[in-house]
Amino acid sequence: MKTQNHFKIVVLEDSDFYNNLLTMQLRNYTSAIAADKHCSFDIQSYTNADDCMRNLSEDTDIAFVDYYLSENKTALDILKKIKQKCEDCKVVVISQIKNIKTSIQTIKEGAAEFISKDRFALTKSCYIVEDIINERLNPAA
Repeated sequence: MKTQNHFKIVVLEDSDFYNNLLTMQLRNYTSAIAADKHCSFDIQSYTNADDCMRNLSEDTDIAFVDYYLSENKTALDILKKIKQKCEDCKVVVISQIKNIKTSIQTIKEGAAEFISKDRFALTKSCYIVEDIINERLNPAA
């Protein structure tokens, strides 16, 4: 059962190192803001797209998806599947690609955001999570 104050976040990143880094950053950030915002978080991470899709809950709020995945899939393939399974999920594509054409294409396909993996990517990810939380907790603001 979905409650307004509970958020489900999924990380799909095939690099074990970056997956752990992003997941840890999100866990630290959300635990720091949970009491202030009076909400709770469930964060799951996957390094395999098939595992992610098999376990993806229909009430997932945010999905961080790497653009190039090791199974010869891209975020565009996964984005469509996520949107079919959980229509309201905000998908954030994160990639080392620094190509404006690719970022525009992902937004046109339904991604909420595109983040380049640079030194600010982890911080940007946290700001995006907070923006989505604020949007849902204060819809009229």
